[in-house]
Amino acid sequence: MSAKTRRRLRRIVLIALQILVLAFTLLPFFWMISVSLKPATEPFAIPARLWPNHPTLENFRTAFKPEFRRYFLNSTILSLTTIAISVSVGLLAAYAFSRFRFRGLGVLLVGIIVAQMFPVATMIIPIFKMVKQAGLLNTYGALIIAYITITLPVSIWMLIGFISNIPPDLEEAALIDGATRLQAFWKVVVPLARHGIIAVAVWIVVVTWQEFIFALAFTQTKEMRTLSVGMNDFIGQYGIRYGELMATSVMISIPIVAIFFILQRQFVAGLTAGATKG
Repeated sequence: MSAKTRRRLRRIVLIALQILVLAFTLLPFFWMISVSLKPATEPFAIPARLWPNHPTLENFRTAFKPEFRRYFLNSTILSLTTIAISVSVGLLAAYAFSRFRFRGLGVLLVGIIVAQMFPVATMIIPIFKMVKQAGLLNTYGALIIAYITITLPVSIWMLIGFISNIPPDLEEAALIDGATRLQAFWKVVVPLARHGIIAVAVWIVVVTWQEFIFALAFTQTKEMRTLSVGMNDFIGQYGIRYGELMATSVMISIPIVAIFFILQRQFVAGLTAGATKG
C-alpha cells in the first residue's frame, strides 16, 4: 500500500470517527428538540419516533408564561452582574499577581488554587449562614455572593495567564509618556487582554446560567427563581410534562449557544493565548 493511499485511508477513518462522535454528542440535543415539538401523546408512543408525526409549537406557547419570563430576567441579571464583578476584580488581582512581587505572593496563589478544589456542595452551608445573618436570603445579593465565590478564583487564575503574556515594556513605555499606572493598565493591558476577558466572561455565563444548587437553596419565592430552578414547575407529584420541559430547555439553551457561536473565535483565541507563557 502506497504512502498516499495510507494517508487517504487514515483521513477517511478520522472523518468517520469525527462524524460518529458528533452524532453521539448531538443526539440528546436533537431528541430534546424533537420532544419539544411533539403533542402530549407522542413522547410515549410505541414505537418511539425520532421526529414527531405532527410537529406543534404548543409546548413553547405554554412554557413561555409570565413566570418563565421572570426566571429569564433573574438569570440574566445574575449572570451579567457576576461577570461585571468577577471580571473587574479578577483583572485587577491578576494584574497585581503578574506585575508585582511581594511577600506572601506564593501563599495567595496557592490559596486561589485551593479555593477551586472545593465542591460546590461543601460551600452551601457556610455561605447560607453568612447571607442569612446579613438578611440577604431570597435576594439577588445572596446568589451574586455565591456565584462570585465559585467564579472569582478561576477568573483570577485564568487572567493571570493572559496578562503574563503581555510584555511589561508596553506599560513602561506608557509610564514614560506620562501615564499613571492605572491609565497604563486601562489603556494598554485591558485592550490586549480582551480575548482573555471574553473567554472568562463566556465561562462565567455558562456556569451561572445553569447553576442549580445555590439558586435552589437561597431562593424562597417564585419571583426570585432562576431558569434552572424554574424548570421544576413542569415536574409535578403526578407526572412530568415532558413537552413543556423540553421546550423550556430549548429556550434556555438558545442564548448560550448563540453567545458561543458569536464569540467562539475570541473564546478559542483567549484560551490559546492563556495556554503559554513567555
